[in-house]
Parts: sequence; C-alpha cells; structure tokens
Amino acid sequence: MPFLNQRSDGKKMIDKVFKAAVRAHEAKLRDGAEHVVDATLGTLFDDTGQFIAYDSVWDEFDQIDHITKARYAASIQGNPSYQNAVRQWLFADEAMPASIIATPGGAGAVAATIKNVLDPGSTLVKPSLGWGPYKTMAIEAGMQLRDYNMFQADHFDLDDFFAVCTDVMTQEGKVLAILNDPCHNPSGYTLDTSEWDDLIDGINELAEQGPVVLLHDIAYVDYNNDPHWKRNLLRYRDLHPNAMVVIAFSLSKTLTAYGMRVGAAVAITSDDNERQRFTDAMIYSARSIWSTVNNAAMELFARITSDEHRERRFLAEKQAHIAMIQQRAAIFVTEAERVGLDLYPYREGFFATIRVDERIKESLNEWLAAHNIFLVEVAGGLRVALCSVPKTKLFGLAERIQFLISQYKKDS
Repeated sequence: MPFLNQRSDGKKMIDKVFKAAVRAHEAKLRDGAEHVVDATLGTLFDDTGQFIAYDSVWDEFDQIDHITKARYAASIQGNPSYQNAVRQWLFADEAMPASIIATPGGAGAVAATIKNVLDPGSTLVKPSLGWGPYKTMAIEAGMQLRDYNMFQADHFDLDDFFAVCTDVMTQEGKVLAILNDPCHNPSGYTLDTSEWDDLIDGINELAEQGPVVLLHDIAYVDYNNDPHWKRNLLRYRDLHPNAMVVIAFSLSKTLTAYGMRVGAAVAITSDDNERQRFTDAMIYSARSIWSTVNNAAMELFARITSDEHRERRFLAEKQAHIAMIQQRAAIFVTEAERVGLDLYPYREGFFATIRVDERIKESLNEWLAAHNIFLVEVAGGLRVALCSVPKTKLFGLAERIQFLISQYKKDS
C-alpha cells in the first residue's frame, strides 16, 4: 500500500531550466566558460558573466534593521505599505477598483488564482507557447488544460484565443485564461495597441455569456521598452461587470530579488462584492499554504518606491540593464533574420525562442549541447535567454545554431 494518495503517487518534478543550467555549468568546468554558451537561466547576468544584483536595491536592504528582517508580515494580505506601493507602481495616481494580496512571487499569485477560480476538473486556458509551470500548477490543482495558439503569422492569435475561450465557456459556463504580456516568456512578444483594444472588446463580449477571469502574468513588465506601457492596465477599468482580471506581479525580476519570493495578486473588477469574495478566498489560501510572505522584501519595495531619490537611483540602474538586453536582442534577432534562423515574433524582453518541430526538439537540443550551446526546451521550440548571455557570445551565435541545425538534419 503506497503512502501517497492516488493523485500524488508518481509525481516527479524535472525542471528543464535548472536541468539545462546544471549541464551548462558542468560544461564550463570541463571545457572552460569561454567555450560555452549558457542561455538557460532567466536571470540577469552582465557581459562578464556575473550575476546581477542591483546596488540600488541591496544597499537599501542593508539599511533595514534586523528586527524588521526577522519579523512576520503585518498581515496575511501583506503589509499596508507594500499594498500601497504595488498600487502606485502599477497604476500611479489613477483610481482602480483593485484589491492587492501579497504572494510568494508571481508564481504564488498564479497558483492561488487557479486554485480559487476553478473547480477540480475544470479547464484552464493557457498559451500554447508559455511558461512551463502553468501546466504544473493546473495539474497540481486537479484542472484540465486547453491551449490557445499563440501566434498567427507575426501577431498574437486573438482569433484562436477567443475561439478556445468561447468553447470552454459553452461547455463549462466560466473561463479562466492566462495572458503573459509584455515581454512574453519565452517568445519576447508584446501586444500592440490594436491587439489590446481587441482583447478588451473580446473579454467584454464573452462576459455576456458568463464569468470571465483573465490571469495576466506581468512578470517582466519592468523590462519592456516603453516607459509608459503600464497605462495599458488602466484599460481594465472598462471591463464588463461579469469580468475580472487578476494581475500576477513579481518582485523577482523587478528588483533582481529572485530568492526573496515576493509578489502580488492584484484583482480588478467593478463588482465590489465579487472582488471582496475573491480577496477573502485568497487570504484564506495564503494562511493555509504559505502563511505570510517575506516582511523585509515588502518593506524594501515600499522604501524604494516611496522615496524620490531611492526610486530614481533604482530606475536608472534598471534602465541601464534594459538597454543591455536591447543591445543583445538586436544582435541575435538581426543575425537570426539574416541567416534564416526561424524565431517566434520577438519585440522585447529576456527571451527569444527558436521555432522547432516537436518531433526533433529534444534530440536537436542534445546536439546543440554537444557543441556547448545550452538552450531550454519549451513547447514548440528552444528558448534563448538573452538576459544571461554576454554580448560577445551573441555575435555569430544565430549563424552557428543555424549551421548546427542544418548539420543535424543532414545527419538524421
């Protein structure tokens, strides 16, 4: 008789990102770091290969007293100062019918939303090309999955997004769908203005049929190229009363605070009663799963964003690294286009992804790894973490990969 219940028996986590990163590290030790292209981890590294932790962030962390670092948070929902900081960071001084619940990273916001919105056996709608843990979280909560096609030519496939959502609505009477924008992981796509217009119109039309919840993952929001992008979030004030958006916000990327595990679920709906019911359920889940999040990290974000000098210093440092990513992307994407390396549509952000047939993806990735190019397998392709590859190693990389792909196909 197994100790595990039937649903948990046989579960085994193999994280392809960390597995690839371990293999890349072993190759560096064996062959020398200068001979290895490690494009695995979705964290910032500088052009010397050094992990980046912002001085403007961690100098401030050092100023927080030990007692504050050691204490529990002020509430399960999150410190009031942190909730205010998140609201201001996302919406500035604009009024927004939103509730903010602190979570352990953006991942906590995604997982808890899935758990509280859908009944076991219901369907989560997710992008065909997307962050792997969406699937893991859905399975963990006992949900089914439906994928919408991510791209039609070089644009977001809104037609398929709404076709899938409409089908789920017809069958189940409710829809929970995930959108990752801007700087989509793993393609680097960002919706344009017309796509945003059509998205809001479509959600409102669908909401005429039943409850619609859009789970909007904005993990990379602070690394897009448009300093005014967050104005798009104000469009959510125009939602149908039968629609809600839950923004999954993460300090991991924003502050280079990956290990601090702090984020927020930001629930937006004009229905005050439903928003409060969702907030109550999320607080209940928080207490039953993670209790409270890191007090010092919440205090850190509030300190930085509430002081003009601290915030200006942080923004300047962050902007320098956005420029670094832009330079890297310009090299890789331009050269990929020149040599015919097939990428999904890229606009900005940490990642670009090579379009690869699923039937050969794993073996092709092994072939590239044998030549000391380490990428990450994702649905429909191989992800290149531009955020972690020094600029010097990106020159000629697309051409090298394209050559190795042609060699692989010739030898297969």
